[in-house]
Amino acid sequence: MNMEIDLDLIWNNLFNIVLRTGRTMTMEAIQYPKKVALGAGIVGGIAGGTVMYGVMSIVMTQIGMGANCFAIIMGLITGQSYENALGPGITAHFLTSIAIGVAFGTIITTKKFQIRGFGKGIGLGIATGIIAFVVIFLPIAMTVLPPHVMDLMKMMPVGNMEGNMQSGSMNEQSSMKENSMNQSQMSTSEMSKQGTTGGTAMPEKSAMDEKMKMEQMDKMITEETQKMFPLILAGSLVSHIVFGAALGAVVTPIVKRTAERSGR
Repeated sequence: MNMEIDLDLIWNNLFNIVLRTGRTMTMEAIQYPKKVALGAGIVGGIAGGTVMYGVMSIVMTQIGMGANCFAIIMGLITGQSYENALGPGITAHFLTSIAIGVAFGTIITTKKFQIRGFGKGIGLGIATGIIAFVVIFLPIAMTVLPPHVMDLMKMMPVGNMEGNMQSGSMNEQSSMKENSMNQSQMSTSEMSKQGTTGGTAMPEKSAMDEKMKMEQMDKMITEETQKMFPLILAGSLVSHIVFGAALGAVVTPIVKRTAERSGR
């Protein structure tokens, strides 16, 4: 008889445990519909992309390039010319930001990653930004980015490009100027000696001088690009983290408000 009572108690306890577990699982169900999460992800992606663009503008300005050079490089990567690269570059940046936001909205509809507060929302957003940096930006940075940065520096106005290079190559520039002055003086003395007989050699000399100048300029641009590249990578990582934080900070109140309105 005692054994039967004990068995009944055991079965009752097991039933209560299963019932409580089922209620807990129901309470932990997704609090917001998928379409709300996707819409919030789009809005968060746009907001994060805007903040990221601002951070990258500051980074590009600090390394001696223009504030819009980030978008211009994006445009060059998509195959646009320097003159027409700004608009397509901005479009490509925000389309990528929206795509990341949609992916984020899809992820947070799963039980494991559902958002219940700002801490988790911002944390998941930052994780998403870092993943986007590793998966999207780094492959681009290691392949097509360096040559396009060099192309951009070549296409920039000469005065601006020289100004950007002054801080890292003052000595080299002064030596180049001295060499060019010496070469011009030598050319002048040779011309005075040769008179009219040296007329045919002048075009060849000018072409050689121009070729040497172009080679020296290409060398300077390559060296400056190598110096800028680690700064661009570091700035991009920071901008992706800020992007993720903004994404999570914008998405969290939207889904929380929807959950509160639904009364769940």
